[in-house]
Amino acid sequence: MALRMMGEDNVKIVMNEEPTIICSLPYGVGRRLVPQGPEALVVDLSKGGRLPKDMPKDVVHGVVKELDIASKKAYMEEADGQVEISFEKLILATGAVPWIPPVSGVLREGSSPVTSDGKDTWVMYGNELVEKSRLAPNVYVIRGADDARRLDKFASRGKSVVVVGSGAIGLEMTEALHDRGLKVHIVEVLPHLSVALDADMASLIEKRALERGVKAYTGVSVTDVTPEGVVLSDGSTIKADGVLFATGVRPNLALAKACGLKMERGIVVDSHMRTSHPDVYAVGDAVQVVDAPTGRSMLPLIGTLAMRQGLVAASNITGMPAELPPVTIWGVSSFFDLHWASVGWSEEAANKAGIPVKTIVLPVRTRDNAMPLGKDGYWKVVISKEKAAGLKEGQIIGFQVVIEGDPVINLSERFLDIITAKESISEILRHYFAHCPSQNAVDDPYLALFFNYQATLASKSRPRPI
Repeated sequence: MALRMMGEDNVKIVMNEEPTIICSLPYGVGRRLVPQGPEALVVDLSKGGRLPKDMPKDVVHGVVKELDIASKKAYMEEADGQVEISFEKLILATGAVPWIPPVSGVLREGSSPVTSDGKDTWVMYGNELVEKSRLAPNVYVIRGADDARRLDKFASRGKSVVVVGSGAIGLEMTEALHDRGLKVHIVEVLPHLSVALDADMASLIEKRALERGVKAYTGVSVTDVTPEGVVLSDGSTIKADGVLFATGVRPNLALAKACGLKMERGIVVDSHMRTSHPDVYAVGDAVQVVDAPTGRSMLPLIGTLAMRQGLVAASNITGMPAELPPVTIWGVSSFFDLHWASVGWSEEAANKAGIPVKTIVLPVRTRDNAMPLGKDGYWKVVISKEKAAGLKEGQIIGFQVVIEGDPVINLSERFLDIITAKESISEILRHYFAHCPSQNAVDDPYLALFFNYQATLASKSRPRPI
């Protein structure tokens, strides 16, 4: 689509699913923020705002079964047979598919794993691709419009549900199904809810779940799905009408593997989004990128980043050089009016990766104390302890916020800039803080972070009393 917007006319887009605003699907199921339901989130390409009005003529609905990069041909399966498409340049945007752990009872009896043809009718069950139609009648995932339609119907008749996984989608679906009147149980194999947050920040999410009547089971996994609900690893059971697996996604690498493209965690690309083949580019959830703070490879799985990657690839194909600089991971969401964000490395992830860090947890407030609408929350900043592996001492590598009432999208963007610029805590005074009593508290949190960090350094250098 970026190619068309840049004036390139000879473009073919092979689409194997309905164009959908995927990140909004939980809100379509919940019907509080999107009252029309999931159908409102299916995009009409002829009315796509900034898209060319004749965009639909470039879209071919089907599935690419095979790629011959040497002869530059794609073989696509349509309803009326196989079609051959020639190309000069190719952009792979095969995305990711939902992942379900290999739990007994997830599949219908008699079903078996099969080989993918790249359709959006697949889930990754353990390490193998399985048709969604083989899932047990009470098992659900959420990735595309049909998944949301199926969950929407379930929500109108079900009374209770188990949500497995507490990432952003798991938490959003917990709220959505709660909004529809279901009794929701959420199961997380980690010791706390939300892998994006550290335990201290996640405790605020857990408290809110309890306040809203959502039962959270942490440190356990689902070992069996039955028609009556699930069995947990500690032997306990939960009765429920349905089980939603929100346990993440895996990159769809089938075509890339068949082409012999270089892969590690995902498809390897350079800063121009070019793969190991000079005429093949790749963008989106199947692509690994460079993490700005550490220089390590990562799979960010972020839709807005995929859009930027597509623009970079299209620019290079049309002869306008562009590069994607190193980035980092981020996530922003809300849970029953509790807004949260996580940017870069958490303390727990850094410890697991062997990165020495220190943290500052800062209480913050949305308004001055005299304002009755003011709400409390917390910032957490993760800082490198020492020079190591390309990191500076005092470099900010992670940020988390959990706060009542106020969206945190702008705040997360600022820390995304700070972290990708590899700024240290001593450089945070470059960032100014505007104050309006009706919109924020007078205390400058950037100053507070700076002085808090300086105080820890001073206490280390101060001689101990005899």
